[in-house]
Amino acid sequence: MNTLSSTRRAMTRDEALSWNPDWSVADIRLIEENFDRIGTRTYYRTQSNGTVTAQDAAGRSVMYLHPGYVEFPKGLAPEDRSDLDWDGFALSCFRPREATVAKGEERLTICTSCFYALPATGVCDTCG
Repeated sequence: MNTLSSTRRAMTRDEALSWNPDWSVADIRLIEENFDRIGTRTYYRTQSNGTVTAQDAAGRSVMYLHPGYVEFPKGLAPEDRSDLDWDGFALSCFRPREATVAKGEERLTICTSCFYALPATGVCDTCG
């Protein structure tokens, strides 16, 4: 059994463009322009349906679609992107991940007078 075929599913170009129902018309147009710009020919999604990869005629992965953003291998990103330090761009449905507090970790409140941590009562044991 081919392990690649068991971890990815082939898609048509239209299926790739409609993969995320949250993409706006402008997002789809931008993705399609980049498909044309870099000459994508084949498309597949991971078995988990977490990403879509676009390949060129030689079978090289040239574009990665994520639910809220698009990434490219080094040197293939559009030159007019807003963040030149990132080989990709955000789509309209992009939502940055929020920092989360690790389970079991608590946030401390500090007394502004003595700089000790306040107890749960909110009244400083040192300052009163």
